[in-house]
Amino acid sequence: MADLVYFDTDVFHRIGETFHDRPLATQLRDRIVLSPITFIEVVSHLTLKQSGADALRHIQAIHNWVNPEHAQLLPWPTIAIAKAGFNKVLPDDDFIHRVEKTINICLSAESVEQLRDSAGKLKDALDKMKASTAQDFKRLVEAYRKDPLVGERFSEVWVHGIARRVRIDPASCPITDIVAAMSAYHEYEYAKVKVAAENRDYDPAKHSNDLSDSEQLVYLADPPLHFLTCDGGYSKRVTKSEQGKRIHRVSIEELADPGKAEALLTEVTS
Repeated sequence: MADLVYFDTDVFHRIGETFHDRPLATQLRDRIVLSPITFIEVVSHLTLKQSGADALRHIQAIHNWVNPEHAQLLPWPTIAIAKAGFNKVLPDDDFIHRVEKTINICLSAESVEQLRDSAGKLKDALDKMKASTAQDFKRLVEAYRKDPLVGERFSEVWVHGIARRVRIDPASCPITDIVAAMSAYHEYEYAKVKVAAENRDYDPAKHSNDLSDSEQLVYLADPPLHFLTCDGGYSKRVTKSEQGKRIHRVSIEELADPGKAEALLTEVTS
């Protein structure tokens, strides 16, 4: 069975431009899944920076490179964390259902008004998540500044933070199991905390977009998933985790050429 791939915001934009007027090979469209973080960022960019008609065309063109009958959507980060780290299924959350429903409305939007209204709701949801992760990260940075967190000590504080976020008892699973399940996410967070703690002027609230980048790595706990990014920062920070092998840095030139882009996607997911 083929593996699956999801994109960061830059790759999403580039793939969208390359296949705006032509379809991606059918078998490859079934191998692409959408990260809700990326999708909301893209929709926000489009509705803020382009005319409504241009934004609508860009969103509708997504069906040239995902399955037009069923666009596969990755779970909201908190759901992925609960499942991967704690082997728990979170109780039904109306907020998350509303986010998923709104994303599907965007994907099938037929009017500028419908897209704009849905995009506003999605941006509110993403801003809420960013505020939450900024608070968690701030606690980690402050703890590190008081007593540099190394090895098991960092893991303990980190696990307690994500457990608080998903409202699960941190003692419900061994810390080593939780870290192993989300090793790329854990390693990336440690690298960012260390740098932030050493910079006394660092304010997590002003770096909320950067903090959401780490959320993309939660999905690598699922072995069939690969992450395509134009950002070299991921590979620089994730050097020990086996999951790092499924982080693929790609160039703009590769993505701009339809043939090269298809060959790249085939290689990653085969």
